[in-house]
Amino acid sequence: MDYEKIKKQANDILLTQSAECTYIEYKASSKQFDKILKTLCAYGNNYYDNDVQYFFVGVEEINDEKSKAIPKLPIKGIEEGSLEKYKNEINALRPFLYPNVAFDIITNQLNGAFYLLIVVLRQTGGPFMVSEKAEKDKRIKLKAGRYIRVESDSRLARVDEECDLLRKFANFHYSSLTNADANIDDLSVDYINEYITGTSDREIMEGLSKIQMAKSLHLVDKNDPTEKKVKNFAVLMFANKPEDYVPYAYVELIIDLFGTKRKMESKYFRGPIWKQYYAVISYINDNFLNTLVLREDGEAINRKVSNFPFVAIEELVANAIVHNNYENGKPIQIYISEKQINIVNYNKPLPPLKLKDLNERTFFNERDTENPEIRDMFKALGIIESFGTGIGEAKRALENNGSPELFYKVFDTMDNVTSVVIPVSEEYKMIKAGTKPNKKLGIEGQTQDIKQKILGSGYTRTTKQNIIRIYDEVRTEVFGNSRIVEVLGCSETTATKYINRMYEELRITVMVEGAGKGKYKFIV
Repeated sequence: MDYEKIKKQANDILLTQSAECTYIEYKASSKQFDKILKTLCAYGNNYYDNDVQYFFVGVEEINDEKSKAIPKLPIKGIEEGSLEKYKNEINALRPFLYPNVAFDIITNQLNGAFYLLIVVLRQTGGPFMVSEKAEKDKRIKLKAGRYIRVESDSRLARVDEECDLLRKFANFHYSSLTNADANIDDLSVDYINEYITGTSDREIMEGLSKIQMAKSLHLVDKNDPTEKKVKNFAVLMFANKPEDYVPYAYVELIIDLFGTKRKMESKYFRGPIWKQYYAVISYINDNFLNTLVLREDGEAINRKVSNFPFVAIEELVANAIVHNNYENGKPIQIYISEKQINIVNYNKPLPPLKLKDLNERTFFNERDTENPEIRDMFKALGIIESFGTGIGEAKRALENNGSPELFYKVFDTMDNVTSVVIPVSEEYKMIKAGTKPNKKLGIEGQTQDIKQKILGSGYTRTTKQNIIRIYDEVRTEVFGNSRIVEVLGCSETTATKYINRMYEELRITVMVEGAGKGKYKFIV
């Protein structure tokens, strides 16, 4: 530990009068044994994964209408002759923590006044708890249990928070456990082959048997001598019906039928979760997303506005599947209406992230996941481009479309729910309702016109999805083979086939003269 650096950082905290939070606590005296002990326990458990946590002794707080839990300057301090006594009183609390929480007590000065700084770094070997001896000790009288720090409060952990601590220190992931009922025979070799074909492992895996592929993908429990038992993530990714082995492992789409007599309708998406992802975004795209191609009077260039941008749907559905707690016995639910799309998981983000972070930030490099293997497999398939960026991409897509910001609903701390709302574009809504004021707009086309033509073709499902993907990516661009290769990650030969299908068979593109050989654009 760099003590001089720590001392400087501590003085900076005091001079800037930083408020108490998950990693800062102020106490005027070492005599507050119960408060010091429970915060040391909470710092050991480090619920929000702070690198360094500071406990100042000899510093009074200001708590009034204007300021709350900030240090009073100049600091009260501790007489130099009492420093050793204070240290001994704090060290005497160590036996009341189990397992032992490692912490250092440093003497520091600010403007000539001494204070003690208790420093707690990240710990291993937890969760930590206050022992029953503390409750019986007349000086302390602190209830036994595991304490955590939430905002500026050190308190006993709830049952769900204790589970979080156990998972954290054990590095526990449900997806990594061996499934109690499934075995290698319950995994579909066709799905395994299809997955491998869609990843960079396709050449390495060519010619391998089912069990060899399963071992290579770490699907099989390596401690099972029969080589039959498989992990939960293997079932979720490759079983025909994952919900037979992991209850409620499906996505439920709940649709507002927009004024019909039957007000709501549910549709279920089952099968391997990566296939669920493709099926869900395809169904939403085909049935509920629309883009208007607009031209305003006097403007030479058209522009587009979507009710809901497809990129936002892609990113947030992937996020919901990858971060879903498949142990909780509830499906992912997606509510769709004309006004919004609401994606719901029945679990919160894992610490250190909080729901408010999802609203305030765009990048989450420290985010832990419920399902690390699924996250990695989704990345291998190209569903995820890079870790921690999906919410930011969704926010940018909405901003580029001129839509209101997405938002995560913030519930009571007891509610184990993550619910993100994607609002409809206000401009799109007004144009469709004919209420957009002071603008002479012409609607030159709607994406649903072209998409319906694609969907009505006799091509395979994959081909249809790929052509829609090209259209969604390219829109008004002039494009050729190289752009198709970029969008689909395919060969030049495959790109040429798609060019011909769109131009000669579907007739949804036109040649662009003067832009070079083999250049096209979509008809609007």
